[in-house]
Order: sequence, then C-alpha cells, then structure tokens
Amino acid sequence: MTHNERHWTVMVYMAGDNGKVFEQLQGKRLMAPMEAQGYQDIAEMEAVGSTPEVAVLVQFDTLSDREHTYRIYIRPSEEPRHIENIPEQNTGDPRALRDFIVWGIENYPAENYAVILWNHGTGWKEDDIYAFARSRGVEIQASQDEVRSLTRNNRRLSRAFFLSSITELLQLDDEDSRAIAFDDSSLDFLDNAKLQQAFQEAEAITGKKVSLIGMDACLMGMVEVAYQLRANANYMVASQEVEPLTGYPYTAILQNLTAHPEITSEALAKLIVQEYGRYYEGESRGSVTQITQSATNLKVVEKLADSLGRLATILRQLVSEEDIYTEKAMYHSQRKAVRFKDSDFVDLYDFLKVLQDKYAGDSDELTQVIDEVMNLMIVEVEPQLILANVTSGVRFERVKGLSIYSPVRGYCQFYDRSDFAGCGWGEFLRKLNDLV
Repeated sequence: MTHNERHWTVMVYMAGDNGKVFEQLQGKRLMAPMEAQGYQDIAEMEAVGSTPEVAVLVQFDTLSDREHTYRIYIRPSEEPRHIENIPEQNTGDPRALRDFIVWGIENYPAENYAVILWNHGTGWKEDDIYAFARSRGVEIQASQDEVRSLTRNNRRLSRAFFLSSITELLQLDDEDSRAIAFDDSSLDFLDNAKLQQAFQEAEAITGKKVSLIGMDACLMGMVEVAYQLRANANYMVASQEVEPLTGYPYTAILQNLTAHPEITSEALAKLIVQEYGRYYEGESRGSVTQITQSATNLKVVEKLADSLGRLATILRQLVSEEDIYTEKAMYHSQRKAVRFKDSDFVDLYDFLKVLQDKYAGDSDELTQVIDEVMNLMIVEVEPQLILANVTSGVRFERVKGLSIYSPVRGYCQFYDRSDFAGCGWGEFLRKLNDLV
C-alpha cells in the first residue's frame, strides 16, 4: 500500500489501565475500571475494520495485562486480529503518544492522519480526593500508577492525559494543597503542554502533521485546549460536557469514512459530530438526555484569541474603573450563562450573550468586540471557527461549541501555564475574581 493509495490513517490512543484502589485513601475506590468499555469500542471498530483506503490503528493499555500494551491493526471482525505486543506503556507519558503516532505514520502512510484520544471518565462517582485526604490528614504522595487511577473519575483531573503534571500537583506540600482545594478550581490545563509536546515531536520526527484530533473524552471542547493545539492539527472534535460512557459511535463513523475515504479532514470532523449526535439522539439512546459535541477549525483559533485578548483588556479596564454597568453585566454573565459538569467552565457564546444583553453602558469598543467574538462562534458565519455543533437536552440549547475557564470564585494557579492565559484572559479573571 502506497501513500497515494491510502487516504486516511486513524490512530486511537486508548488509556484503559485504570480502576485501581487508591490505598492511601483507606481503600476508597475513586473510579471504575474502563478496560471492558475499551474492548467494546474495539469491537465497534472491528464491525467495519480497515480497508485499502483507510487504516484504523489502536494502542490499548489495559489493567489486566501489566506486562504488555497492545498495538492493533483493526481488521473486520470476521478476520483474525492483527495484534502486536509491546512492553507495558505508561499512557500518561507524552512520549508514549508520540511513539504511537510515529509508528502509525511510518508503518501506515496516508494522505491524512487522525488521532483520537480515548479517555472515558464519565458516569462514575466523582470524589474530591483532596477533601477526602484532607479530612483524614493524609499526605498524598502518589505514584504514577496511583495517579493514573485517579484521572478517570475526579472531575478536576479527568482530562489530564499525562501524569507528570498531576504527580507534581499531588506532591505539593500541605499549604499548596490547601490553596488548590480552596480555589475550588479545575486542573484541566495541566496536561495541555504535554499534549502539545507529543504532537510537536511526532511531527518533527515524521515530517507529517496530523489533520484532525478527536477527543473521545470529557470536557475537552475548550478554547484553552484548542489554542494549545492550534499548530498541531487543522481540526479538533471534542465535547464541552462529560461524555456518556459509550463515547464515540465508532461503527457509524468508520462506515461513513470507509464508504467515502476521499473526504477532507474538515468533512471528517463534521461527520464525527453528526454521527455522535445521531447516535445519542436516537430512540435507542433515549436515556441519555444531555450531550454536546463540536468540531473546531484550529486555523481560526488565533483570530479568536486575538479578539478575546482585546475583550479581556477592555473588561479589565472597565472593572478597574468600577464601571457599574460592566460590573452588573459581569455579575449576570458569571451566574446565568450555561456551565458544565465542571462548574468552572462556561459556554463562551452564552457567556458573551448574557454579557451583551445585560450591558447598558456606553463603551462601543466593548460591544463591538463582543459581536466580533460571537460572530466567530456562529456556524453560518465566515470564517468558520465552529464547523459543526450538536447538543441535546434543554440545558444545552444555548451552547455553541466551545467553553472557557471562568470560575465564579477562585482562580487556579496552574491556569497561567496554558498558552491561552497569556492573551490576557488569566489577568482578567484575577481582576474579575476580586469583583465577584
């Protein structure tokens, strides 16, 4: 098979090595095992399998096999599985993701590459491990294995694909740990630089850029994540809310892709969103009432960041001047805009819509930049930032495809490590926190 004959290589990075009991917390189980769901998703892929035009690859790290990680070339279910055993991988290490991408590109060259990060973390009891430990005077010094078992279920850690940052967090001294818990803020941005690193290094080694990054995971549909990955792919597909346990409908997605392998990366991004919405809105999925999924054009994210940077500067200045109209509008936008399972995350469009509706001041510059950002978020307006967006449930009727960090109270010190914080949004949030 030559590069010109194969249109797509799809790589699914599955972190299924989890579900351990965190012994330090008196045997409290913080999450449920996800290995079984991983096998179910592989079965969904095998219902279609690879074709001469589309290669589907999986790297699956499991809990039951502590010596090996599996690399699988997905064949149709009636054919024998093609499995390569490699030494046990720490899926929380960005080098493991980098090596998987390099392996996929070098062994299954194609015109386009998609990488899907599989990290189910929904549907399980959510525990604040810091509060639990603090109430028992436990000094947390977690091993990487133990940290891996935490990342699925805790809403503050569930999106951290890479463990080094979380280990660093958990090993903070008591004073810092208390400050983090007091902030009641998310640690969702800790892993962004590591994620960026993995894609950058893979591209440097292969000379090939990934076309599409899919997040079969919770809460990844954020401005901050998109901005961090803006140079690593052309499109990102992700959910603003937690995903149902079953995640992506792989059979439907691959059926469409293998039937139309020549589709562009933009079309594939839209296809994933479309099939996700169709799957969960169907009568057979009637018990799942609230989902989100969107496709973001990463080529437009710089423009969004520029606009949000100007918005942050204007708002910070108005708040500093104790402008009553701005303060009132910000109060309402912080409390009335749609928030998600992690309540520190707010839908960007709805946040701005409430701000716009409640602002009665005379700053034309403010209203102009709000309009500018909101127009970027509308699917029908060019240049398209949000290529496709699907939601279900009354709660998410106003959701437009990207959320942003905007805690009602507190500010996470780790937010400053994200690339996006540098545009001025972090500085604005600190000022806003003084107000609210």
